[in-house]
Amino acid sequence: GSRKKSSQKNGICSCGKMRGNRKKSSMHTNSEKLCRWEDIIFIMRKIVIISILLFPIVFFSCTEKKLNILILGNFITHHVPDESIGWIGNLGMTASAADKDFESLFTEEIKKEYSKYDIKVTAKNIAVWEGDFKYDLNQFPDILNQKYDILIIRLGENVNIKATDFTNYEKELNQLINRFKSEKTKVIITGTVWSSPEKDLIQEKVAKENNYFYIPLLDFQADPKNYATGKFANDQVAAHPSDYGMQNIAKLLVKKVEDVLQ
Repeated sequence: GSRKKSSQKNGICSCGKMRGNRKKSSMHTNSEKLCRWEDIIFIMRKIVIISILLFPIVFFSCTEKKLNILILGNFITHHVPDESIGWIGNLGMTASAADKDFESLFTEEIKKEYSKYDIKVTAKNIAVWEGDFKYDLNQFPDILNQKYDILIIRLGENVNIKATDFTNYEKELNQLINRFKSEKTKVIITGTVWSSPEKDLIQEKVAKENNYFYIPLLDFQADPKNYATGKFANDQVAAHPSDYGMQNIAKLLVKKVEDVLQ
């Protein structure tokens, strides 16, 4: 009898211990699972937080706004070397160095001021068009069939007001602009570097009638420091903008682009 009780007692005790061990083992396993889930949740939260913090950087770097600018100009924009007139530069006439013509100064400043933009500036000398407006623009394939955000018309000096073709200047200027602008292109037209009220009147009229931006150059024309007078033997060459004049043209263009992008 005592053995049976002892056996039962031992059995009960043994069974209790076994049950207890199983319970502890089960609790330990559940605890480990819970810890693992907490770790997973913690890591996932970290990933979410990091993703939220990195999203603006990744998003804006991938969607960096592009700014494509075309400048249509003449010899003030660019002139190849021509020893017959005493000009040896391959830049905007008559800057003293390539980085001192208005195109280079404008490009440098606009890229610095709008560093978050992916900016491309293209400048083209189309002085041949100014002669009689009949030059085949298809000869400039590098600037055709592109979408420009800003189109700058910086020419007019070589348009001859005494020629019979001058009566068509307003119409031809409009056609020139329409050839290069798209629906969303903002257009900037400047006055002429050399005093010419007749041409300035037409260029300003085209700007106003089409809601373009206009830059008068009357103050520019009035300041002799803007010209390279006396710096070249050829007076026609010396009549072009000096380094100081190039700086002022660039500043005026930058200021107007600021207005465009507001």
